[in-house]
Amino acid sequence: MTESKATVSRRTFVTGSLAGLAVASATGALYGCTPAADDDLAATGEGAETAPDTVAWSQCVVNCGGACALQWHIRDGKIAYAETDNVGDPNGLQARACLRGRSLRRWINSPDRLQHPMKRVGKRGEGKFEQISWDEAYQIIADKLKSVIDTYGNEAVYMNYGSGVSSSTSRLFPRLANLMGGYLKSYNDYSTNMMCAGMPFLYGDACSPYDNVSASSISEAQNADLIIMFGNSPAETRMGGANIAWDFAQVREKGGKIYHVDYRMNETASGHPDEWLPIRTGTDAALVSAIAHELIVNNQVNKEFLDTYCVGFDEATMPESARGQHKSYQDYIMGTGYDMVEKTPEWAAPITQIPAARIRELASEIANAKALFVAQGWGPQRHSNGESTSRAICMLPILTGMIGKPGTNTGMREAE
Repeated sequence: MTESKATVSRRTFVTGSLAGLAVASATGALYGCTPAADDDLAATGEGAETAPDTVAWSQCVVNCGGACALQWHIRDGKIAYAETDNVGDPNGLQARACLRGRSLRRWINSPDRLQHPMKRVGKRGEGKFEQISWDEAYQIIADKLKSVIDTYGNEAVYMNYGSGVSSSTSRLFPRLANLMGGYLKSYNDYSTNMMCAGMPFLYGDACSPYDNVSASSISEAQNADLIIMFGNSPAETRMGGANIAWDFAQVREKGGKIYHVDYRMNETASGHPDEWLPIRTGTDAALVSAIAHELIVNNQVNKEFLDTYCVGFDEATMPESARGQHKSYQDYIMGTGYDMVEKTPEWAAPITQIPAARIRELASEIANAKALFVAQGWGPQRHSNGESTSRAICMLPILTGMIGKPGTNTGMREAE
């Protein structure tokens, strides 16, 4: 690589990338979008001279949580192209939207975008609709709601989780429905359903995947000497400039050793971690159980922490009603529990496809870490038995007492 290429500025790179984006869009090859209109040339400076654009600042509404900055360049009442945060320190934090966020212009300008209420006039699935007025649409909805409530009761009115943009429209209907007498509410969510179900049994009723009290910010990992990520890739799921991906970049520079346990080389792991540990998908709990086995047999668990703050690690900490039945966590790991299977590294190796020797090495590193930061993404728990997987991963900071200290986490996904 020549010196000129190696020192290209961030802004020059993004500008060039946007120009390439416009070319790719013109072939209809990007995200399967319809061919770009001529106004895409605005991003490259080509085309005839026009009046100055009107610039409107906005924010991204993709539900990653970043709410990154967007500058809409409006021409003749239509969004011509988008810029993002380019007014801050180029070497510091900028709330720069990712490509997914910038593609919102295509959603808004899509020829298939609904701009008027449409009423089905054919059979369901035929795709036949006619345009109606807003007043007619409001009346139809009100009449249907009243009919359902009068016939079946308020419990027959259900709002599906995730309807509309979570920051605005999805919060309006619950208020309306409550004023109508109530409605059937969904429970948990499609992102963290297993965590929502399982974590209260591990950490208490107040714990949830969205409760920042229950997890540390990823920036806390800067104080850790060992960071283990289970199926967690901020560079893909939180990739905007105002998001966790920025904080994780600081962890790379200032934090300790990073291990990514993932069945694929994800974007966060690519080119950066001290080690990528490819694992057979859905077997994270088996890996953790084998690590726990090594910590127990080598007397490397934090017994003082377990005896003081935990219930059920061993026979001595079991509730009175469950003693003498070999139901403790230690019984399960050591093969004296209900399944009578000792969770050794040799047991876990064919399940996880991680060699037994490597599992022992990882257990030793965990035991010797001064500050252990364990975090899991939401992918590992989105399997059958995902509730057990999410709780198993959290056992690593519990067994080592690495909770509530600088550089540590509860094992849950990092806080927003």
